[in-house]
Parts: sequence; C-alpha cells; structure tokens
Amino acid sequence: MADKSETSDDVVDKKEWVNHSLDDYTNATQKLVHHSFKTVNTNAEAGGVRVAQSQGIKLPYIGVRTLLGHNIDVLMDRYEGAHTARIYSQISQVAQGLVEGVPLTELGHIQRSLEQIKTTSLVQSSQISPRVRQILLPRADGGYLSITPISAAGVSHQLKNAVFGHNQKLFELRKADDETAQNFKRITLADFPIGGAKHVNPGGLVFSMRAPIIAGFPTTATERSRALSLHHYGIRNPRFPKRLHAEYVTWRNKQKAQVDADHGTRAEHRALIAKMVKHFMLLGADAFELLNLYKNDLPVGVLLNGRVGTVEAGLIDSARRNASWKYDFASWFARRVAASEKDEARQFEYSQAELNQMAGLVKDCLK
Repeated sequence: MADKSETSDDVVDKKEWVNHSLDDYTNATQKLVHHSFKTVNTNAEAGGVRVAQSQGIKLPYIGVRTLLGHNIDVLMDRYEGAHTARIYSQISQVAQGLVEGVPLTELGHIQRSLEQIKTTSLVQSSQISPRVRQILLPRADGGYLSITPISAAGVSHQLKNAVFGHNQKLFELRKADDETAQNFKRITLADFPIGGAKHVNPGGLVFSMRAPIIAGFPTTATERSRALSLHHYGIRNPRFPKRLHAEYVTWRNKQKAQVDADHGTRAEHRALIAKMVKHFMLLGADAFELLNLYKNDLPVGVLLNGRVGTVEAGLIDSARRNASWKYDFASWFARRVAASEKDEARQFEYSQAELNQMAGLVKDCLK
C-alpha cells in the first residue's frame, strides 16, 4: 500500500466534501486507469489502460506491473476531462487513506469499488489517437509493430514521494553532521509543465509528473574508445587517490611538516611516498596493457601519439623512463602533492627544500 504519510497536497484536492450518489462513484471508479492518453497529449481522444493486480511481475525495473508485482499499490487516475475532476478527487482522497470527514456510507462504497477494480484490467479506447506517440519496431516477417508508450501518473507519484523521502533524510543527516551523509547524493528534480495553463486537465495526479528526475547520460567509455584516448592524449590529468593523499596530509600535519626530523620519521615519509608512486606505476601499466590490446586499431600502429607529454608518456611506456624522465616525473610528483592540498585547508606551507627532498624519495622509488 502507498504510504499515506507521504501524500502531498498537490495530489489531493482537500476542498469540502461534496456528496455524490453511490452509482456515480461506481461509474467513476470503473473508469479509473493507470495509463491515460491525456498525459501524453491533452488533445488526444480520452482513454487509457488499467493493469490488474494479477498482471504484476517481479523485474528490476520501475513500472506499474513491477510495482504491483511487489505488492506496492499504484494510484489510478481518471482519463476523462477536467469537468469530472471533483468526484475523482474525492475517490483519490479515499484511495490515499485521507478519510477524515468522509461520510461513512460513501467511504465504504468507494473502498469496496476500488478493491473490485484492482482485480480487472481495462483498455478504454476505440482506436489509437494520432496525437499519441507511436514507435515502429521491425518484425521478423518484414512488417512493423506499432508501440504506443503511455506514462503512468501513479508511478510518478511513487517516485516523487521516494525522492522527497530520500532528500529529506539527506538533509537531516547533514544537519546532524552525520558522516554517513557522504554516502548519499541529493536527487534533483526538473520542472516539466504538463496540461498547459491548467495541469488538472489531463488528470488529478499529473502534478507529480511535472517533476521528473534529472539524471546524467552514461559516460563510461568503451575499452576501444579509451584506448584511442590514451593514444592521443595519454593519461589525462593523473591524480592521487583521495585516500592516499588524505593519509599523507594527515601524517604531515601530525609531524608539523618536519618530515626529516629523525630516522623513523624519514622511514614513514618514504613509505607514504612509495605508496603514491606505486599508484601511478599501476595506472601506467593498466594503460599500457589496454593500448597493446587495441594496437591494431591505433593510428599508424604506434602506442602513443607524439603530442603526448613526456611525463604522461613515460608513465605508460616504461621504456621511456630514462634518467631525464625520472627527474621530470619526480619534480611533477612533488609539485602535484603540494598543489593537491587546498590553500584554505593547508596547515603548513611546502618549502622548496621539502619539495626537493620529496622528489629525491620519488627517484629512489623508481630505481
């Protein structure tokens, strides 16, 4: 069942209850649907589809059938115009458990009618309106199958409530300075107008559809495209792992930047630098392996374009790690360590002598 506590005021019209006959409620509930043509185009012919509870399935997707398959109640809506909004608003109010002030006779009848229609499916349409979208999928016999995607306002209602609950939890964690807040991201919603100037025209639940989730496009490159990127540009802007860099900064602050105080301190310093150097060597080895895997697909048959920088090229190709490269990499490494610590958070400045010492430790690690 839907969580009654998450019902938003934008879904239910809480005006004073208006009495209707029981027959009117029966007729209205029988026309409730999960998918309404009006949510796609308000000028489309009235109609829609209702999914029976028995048609629920368990799949790793969010939709009417999958929610029903997990025994989650999906609110239904009218497919008729705004002139019928009042009675459907009252039915929706009961469906969401907001029954205070509802006459007992009408309440009982509406509840029974809602339970009855959940067991029956419905396709209310004499023909597919040319105003709804249609997708043509090729068939094995050379013909096409026309698919008409129709949104479900009840699913949007569930998603909106879930997003609201997620963002509220994140807000409370951040307010309490709870460290677990870093495991969550705020979900951003857009404003997508539906129904023109009067959003009640296509249905009573469409307000939830006016706030779609904003999500980025997939950005993971294929291995081949990554190999081509490595060929042309090398490892772009190689960075220290946050964990290793944070470990180094914490240790340095504890030493008050006196990293050469005694033999034990120097040994700890060398070990921390070695871990970060190892990270870059592994990064280069992975890149080298990927380039060799797609060597035949690379331009002119060479692993690296001549425009790849000296440091980046040596990271990938160990054959280029001569004495000059080791000096350049060690200097780059020391400068990057200092630059990676933000000015406003830095407790102790890096002297040139300290950077030179760090570069020396890096070169020792490369022997």
